[in-house]
Amino acid sequence: MYNVAVLVHNFAVEYADQILHGIYRYFSDKKDVRVFFAQTRTPHIIDGLYDYQCWASVEYLTSKVIDEVIIVSNTYCLYRSRDELKELFRPFFSKKVISIGMDFDEPGVYYTTAYCDSVYDEIVGHLKNEHGCTKIAFFSANKIQSQEAEERFKAFKNALKKHNLEFHEEWVLNGAFTRSSARAELESKYHKKEDIEYEAIICANDLMGMAVLDYFSELGIKIPSEMKVFGFDNTSHSILCVPTLATVDQSIEEQGYAAAEFGMRLLKEEGTDFPKFVNTELKSVYRRSCGCEDFLEQKKRDVFNAAVSHYEEVRRVGNLFDVIKGTSSLSDFAESFKSIVDTSGFSKLVVFVLREPVTVMREGTFNMPDEARLLLRVDTKNGDADYFEESEYINIKESLFNRERMQSNPGCYIFQPVIMGTVQYGYLFCKAERTDFGMNSILLKVITSVIVQAYDYTMTVNQKRLLETMNKELKERNYDLSISSKTDELTHLLNRRGFMEYGQKLIFFSDDVDTNGIVFFADLDCLKTINDKYGHENGDKAIIAAAEVLRKTFRKIDIIGRLGGDEFGVIASGMDIAFLDKLREKIDNICVEISERNNLIFKLSMSIGAARFSPEYKDLNELLMMADQDLYEQKKIHHARIKN
Repeated sequence: MYNVAVLVHNFAVEYADQILHGIYRYFSDKKDVRVFFAQTRTPHIIDGLYDYQCWASVEYLTSKVIDEVIIVSNTYCLYRSRDELKELFRPFFSKKVISIGMDFDEPGVYYTTAYCDSVYDEIVGHLKNEHGCTKIAFFSANKIQSQEAEERFKAFKNALKKHNLEFHEEWVLNGAFTRSSARAELESKYHKKEDIEYEAIICANDLMGMAVLDYFSELGIKIPSEMKVFGFDNTSHSILCVPTLATVDQSIEEQGYAAAEFGMRLLKEEGTDFPKFVNTELKSVYRRSCGCEDFLEQKKRDVFNAAVSHYEEVRRVGNLFDVIKGTSSLSDFAESFKSIVDTSGFSKLVVFVLREPVTVMREGTFNMPDEARLLLRVDTKNGDADYFEESEYINIKESLFNRERMQSNPGCYIFQPVIMGTVQYGYLFCKAERTDFGMNSILLKVITSVIVQAYDYTMTVNQKRLLETMNKELKERNYDLSISSKTDELTHLLNRRGFMEYGQKLIFFSDDVDTNGIVFFADLDCLKTINDKYGHENGDKAIIAAAEVLRKTFRKIDIIGRLGGDEFGVIASGMDIAFLDKLREKIDNICVEISERNNLIFKLSMSIGAARFSPEYKDLNELLMMADQDLYEQKKIHHARIKN
């Protein structure tokens, strides 16, 4: 069984999605290969709060179990130069490597390309002979170091020369394969219609071509009668814009298919002398922006079908949120996920966790640990939905899974790290039955958040169970000090360390699922007086009683901890700040109830302050300080109420 990794910068880009479709289509029916698609971003990327964590996929996939790597190199060129990318991917160069769209110029590293000399020759000839255009400009992507950008610019100049047309350096615009970069370049060069001297412009991709259509129309230039415009890629944008954009169909999906087919030959035909690269054919597509009729109805149907399928994808998201509602523990998650697997589009889910979670900051580097163990396995075809409280650790530098269990599981999987905020827990791979990689990425983000929340909840429940049986087990076994280090000995609540760790995770998870909540800071009134008047034994009873008050007041899903002395903290996700007055009244009533039931010789009462957490305020230390300030104000009011 071969194992192949496919690396792409971002699933949610049409070019990448089409390439991945082609790779998926080739491998989907193969019985002797397992393919892991990974969205990696780039190290330290500033897009998104925690997108930089995706790069950990690259570290995991350097494992010796991976036989071959297909890198969709073109998707990275906006963010790093060719030389930088070569160094980032160098750890893979000891394996078989195929780069799509970029030649790394390394021994044993193959690449695919699409030479555009002939298609640009045809387009320039078409503009000259069919439309009488002799003044032709070019919108390059020379602002980035892209092999494709360089090849298209060179092919354009060769085509002009072949047709005896003059090349004008001042008619070369420089963009970065994006609509925004093209718009900025146009605005800097042209302020009125008369500034433009040429009759046609060929753009290095469709996005820049669409920017030209929009901006020239704003300047009052009539397209196509006064200006002919060509793009490149034949994306869905090209058929939806007005007028429809003439372009070049580089058969993006077929490039992915060809790369996968070539990769399989490399694996199976050891010792064969293969060519360094694979070339794919390009085809010109004439549409209204160059003055031609648009007859490509199939492309229109494809775009329409993609739009219709969007509603099915929305339903997949809704089904996944049903899993969230019914999930608290990992075993709950496994059963819930199994029940909606058909509509989620995933038929198999495998999760591995590291021995200890690893914190990775944006400016830091993830160093892959040596070991991980199986945590969850859901396989609907075999009826499995298993949570493993304990399992054998594997050396992930040698293999990312249990070879025996995965030996009969070929197919296409999505691979990604299991993260929450800055914390890496491990990794998962999910067998994808549908090829909407952008939507799959969103769904897996939700799945990952639920898994981490359920994992933390399960670990907390297990810790509490261990604490409850501590006295019985102390003589029979060594006690896990990591549990006691997070638990308060007197109240059996979380101590400050445990509260800060689990509390911050709950706040991050709440943010991921668009839920706000409240952080409470509470203290026991008059503890010093109780100690002085009735002794420290009664002081301890007061603290234990205060912990009981909080347990009775708050929900089981809320996190409660003793921060030290007479101070307590509570995190209640989803609680409304409007509930505070009733909550304080409830605390007063429970204090009276516990005092009477336990015949306490002192008056038990508590004060509580609150701070609301939200996407703007989610640092637990800061929230506790805000809640403490509110407590100070409430204490004055509370003491006046107690006296009365």
